[in-house]
Amino acid sequence: MTLQKEDKSAYEAFLKKHKIILMFFILLFICLSLRLFYLQIIKGGSYEKVSQQQRMHSTYERAPRGVIYSADNIVLADNEFTYAALFYPFGQQQTPTNESIKELNKILGRDVKISADKCYRYGRFVKLADNITMEEMFKIQEKKSILKNISIVRETRRIYCYPEAVSHIIGYTGEISVDEIEKWSEQERKIGDYVGRGGIEQSYDVYLQGKDGGWQVEVNAKGYRIKAFKYVPPQAGSNVYSTVDLKLQKAAYDALKSSSTGRGAVVVLDTRTGAVKALVSCPGFDANKAGAKDFGRYLKDKNLPLFNRSLQAVYPPGSVFKIITFAAAVELLNIDSEKTVRCTGSFELGNRHYSCWYKPGHGAVNLISALARSCNVYFYQLGLKLGIGNLEKYARKFYFGQKTDIDLPNEKKGFVPSPEWKKSKLKMPWLYGDTVIFAIGQGALLVTPIQMAYVISAVANRGVCRKPYIVDRIVDFNGNEVYKHALEFGGRIDLSDKTWNLLYKALLETVESGAGIRSKISGVKIAGKTGTVQNPHGSDHAWFVSYAPADAPEIAIAVVVENGGGGGLNAVPISRKIYETYFNIESEKEERQ
Repeated sequence: MTLQKEDKSAYEAFLKKHKIILMFFILLFICLSLRLFYLQIIKGGSYEKVSQQQRMHSTYERAPRGVIYSADNIVLADNEFTYAALFYPFGQQQTPTNESIKELNKILGRDVKISADKCYRYGRFVKLADNITMEEMFKIQEKKSILKNISIVRETRRIYCYPEAVSHIIGYTGEISVDEIEKWSEQERKIGDYVGRGGIEQSYDVYLQGKDGGWQVEVNAKGYRIKAFKYVPPQAGSNVYSTVDLKLQKAAYDALKSSSTGRGAVVVLDTRTGAVKALVSCPGFDANKAGAKDFGRYLKDKNLPLFNRSLQAVYPPGSVFKIITFAAAVELLNIDSEKTVRCTGSFELGNRHYSCWYKPGHGAVNLISALARSCNVYFYQLGLKLGIGNLEKYARKFYFGQKTDIDLPNEKKGFVPSPEWKKSKLKMPWLYGDTVIFAIGQGALLVTPIQMAYVISAVANRGVCRKPYIVDRIVDFNGNEVYKHALEFGGRIDLSDKTWNLLYKALLETVESGAGIRSKISGVKIAGKTGTVQNPHGSDHAWFVSYAPADAPEIAIAVVVENGGGGGLNAVPISRKIYETYFNIESEKEERQ
């Protein structure tokens, strides 16, 4: 009986253990089933997508950027095809063999290296070399047995057809940075992409960028290529048609480059629309060298060729500002335009002495002749009568201290000083002497060449401001117009008819018999104002702003020559060359006074 009880007890213990083991396996099966359900049903689609991505690798063929044209359909920026050598990492081999690199160096005649931080620009492909010629490409293809897993793809390179002359209008392209990729994440940019830097290339980059194409390659689990699966042709970017008159642009650049210093800026606007006919910053640069070794020389050049003086450089306007002082005086002082003031060449204010640019003095001058001859003494007195409050008010009325909002990047807005600014910034009160020099455009007052072109264009239009622009239309690769500029009203300078009439008379006399006489051309009436700006860092800057024809204005020009001395001597002849080109007039060689 005792033995039977022990057997029964052992059997029950066995059943208990068997039940536990069975429950464990059932639980394990349930867990595995749930895991399989999660992986295959719930997450199946996601893992399938990842698997496909790992199975399919892409090699990108860069899309050509859109072509940039002048107003007369001349190509300013184009593309040419080159080739690039790519290496495809596979298995344990993540870099080309030494034998492959030596052979590639031999063919290309340059030193190709793979560093630890080499950028993976084409998906999982590593770019070894670019700008490969067709001859080099064929040689590489002949050495396929040695150059294992090295492929050749076609890519485009930007070509600039008129280096220097249009460099600041067009800009250039450069490789995108990591920060920019994050900034433009919605545009799906990637390492290795090129983006616009400056000019139209930057402002209209979203249109100029095409859509990359390339091959999709199937690989096995070990990373070996099996076959090329699909080819997607790249889609070219949209073509941009600018407002630039290339003939006028080249004339302006050549004239400025041949000036006394070869540094400065020129802006030519169509007074009827605001279209930029020419925009020059000198010296320029060769955008074809962007990214090349010699491009670094531009960065070190003390003449700052990469600096767009037409939009970014700020200068005191000098005597050009007398246009504003003139308008304010007629509007607010009810001034008698025939009343004369004697200029002896100097003006005393307290214990300070202020001189006229013409040391002997202009003698008796009235409002019209004072502007035409740019008499400082006359405008010193007008400035004191007006006061700084009115001078500042009219400076802003003429849109000084504001951007023109031209469709180019990095425009500066200039600066209009005030008593409050001087007290806050310099901890000094505003003095009468500050008002005197403000009235003739000196001191802390600063403007850009594009602003001065905008102002003189508005004067030509009797106060109507046309917002300047440089791109007229954009056409995509299918020929569809995707952008067309709409003329924009930039505001109005409200002055009385009397003021406009007197101002026009004075500006016309400036060219007919005054400081701007060197711009006088037979058959074309030109109105304008010269300016000479004192420069504490060197020779004076030279200004000339003008428009023509005076009775029915078509174009307005602003010229500044850095360290060029007198505006009548150095800035005026540049405008003359531009007018001769615009009106198709042969250069007159008669001697000017």
